[in-house]
Amino acid sequence: MTDDASDIREKHLRSADFLGAFGVIRREERTLFVANERVVAGESVRVWDLPGGQVEPGELLHEALTRELDEELGIAVAGSPDLLFVQEGERVIDGLRQYAWRTFFYRVTEFAGEPRAQGEVLDHRWMTDAEALAELTAPYHDSYRQWLERGGTAFRSRWID
Repeated sequence: MTDDASDIREKHLRSADFLGAFGVIRREERTLFVANERVVAGESVRVWDLPGGQVEPGELLHEALTRELDEELGIAVAGSPDLLFVQEGERVIDGLRQYAWRTFFYRVTEFAGEPRAQGEVLDHRWMTDAEALAELTAPYHDSYRQWLERGGTAFRSRWID
């Protein structure tokens, strides 16, 4: 690995475990995704992710989801999102676990505003399930892909670099 790749990886490594809340927002057989910059296999790449993010200290899951959707897309969650599934994973680099993550995925059916990319988000896109399966190739996408293909409520994931 080059020094540049090492610098990129170090910049994007977490120093603590991750707790997250993400939204599955559907419109006319399409799901809303956001473009983010991530480091995968030592390279900085653009990936499509479900909108959402990290739960802050003292924040409840639904509060984090509401905040993240406002920050990333400028939409206000209305009603009560339904829990769809949970993902627990680990990131392994050079054979050692660097951190673990736990993410909660919610169906968001009611919101105000028209989604637009803002904050850290580079773009947004409505995708069919087939498009999502073709686009979602990052290691941590495995649980969402499995959920789309066969359903389920709990998944384990492993991201190895």
